Amino acid sequence: MVESNDIYRKLQQHIDERMPVGFPRSESGADLRILKHLFTPEEADLVLYLSALPEPVERVYKRVKHTGITMEELEQRLDSLVKRGLIMGGSFNDPNKKTYSTAQYAIGMFEFQVDKLYKELVQDADEYNKSVFYKEFYRPNIPNQMRTIPVEKSVVPEHHISTYDNVAKLLENAEEPIVILNCVCKQGKQVLGGSCNVTDIPDTCMGFGSLGAGYLELGSGRMVSKDEALERLKKYQELGLVLQPNNSQDSGFICACCGDCCQNLLMVKQFPRPADYFTSNFHAIVDADVCEGCGTCVERCQMGAVTLVNDIAAINYDRCIGCGNCVVTCKSGAIQLEKNEKEKVPPKDFNALLQKIMIKKRGFIGSMKMMGKMLLKKQI
Repeated sequence: MVESNDIYRKLQQHIDERMPVGFPRSESGADLRILKHLFTPEEADLVLYLSALPEPVERVYKRVKHTGITMEELEQRLDSLVKRGLIMGGSFNDPNKKTYSTAQYAIGMFEFQVDKLYKELVQDADEYNKSVFYKEFYRPNIPNQMRTIPVEKSVVPEHHISTYDNVAKLLENAEEPIVILNCVCKQGKQVLGGSCNVTDIPDTCMGFGSLGAGYLELGSGRMVSKDEALERLKKYQELGLVLQPNNSQDSGFICACCGDCCQNLLMVKQFPRPADYFTSNFHAIVDADVCEGCGTCVERCQMGAVTLVNDIAAINYDRCIGCGNCVVTCKSGAIQLEKNEKEKVPPKDFNALLQKIMIKKRGFIGSMKMMGKMLLKKQI
């Protein structure tokens, strides 16, 4: 048992130290229990030889051949891990080249367990997220992997909205295949016997291009046309779900999230000032002279950012993330979105985002060391 725990501790440290978003240690042991749910000891040991960056099997084999494994056996075992969503490979890395790399816990291997969840895994992940991981996923002064964009009807031409903040444009420019997926967060809540109080629609996430293709290879999701995807996005917005694409100018995915189930929203709401951790270019404002005090905006807000004070809607800017859901159902027109004074321009693509996170995390010297290893084709 001691040896088993040792290998899982090494894997926890491997993911935590090497990946842009780490996997910090949990005093309760939830981190090790999650890894034990996903990996056998032999698989955990094998992942220790992978890099954070994609590599061909030949390069990985140079590190592992001393164990006596053949290259054919290595490739078979790595392919098995890819098919189970436990490491990166296939279309997730590059559909044109066969490569392998370590996967993050999130966004990564946990999301890849959609349609495969079971009670014990979800319980341990829920405990881990709430007690430890939320501080890693939302770190001060480090870009988040997701951002918030406003629902379409909440923005007006005067906003001069950028393409990366326009959900219809994101979908229009998205690479195919377009894949609609079950929400792993809603699924997790259901596995624990709960249900979403916002919608009973289970598939509220979308993956595009290589991400969409990767999910199809895992056996999850279904491919749809852009027209069907656009209709779905309209439905999500009508329901009042928060639109959260990846925090880059391209569109690898869009999640439609509720404050009831979404682990990302639930984690960030543990902070006293959740809005500080979001990438968003808008915030809501209220015209007190027009507000009728109906309270619809209070029910609509997934962040608990709106309250009624003397029968007038009031915005808590420590919690407002500029999603616009309160705007579109305000019959009196008292609530509007206002563009933030300084626009946050996201990185070009998701790889650029992860590089930015890694540089912020490692600092200048650490980043230079990492670049040196990359040039020498060493394990990162």
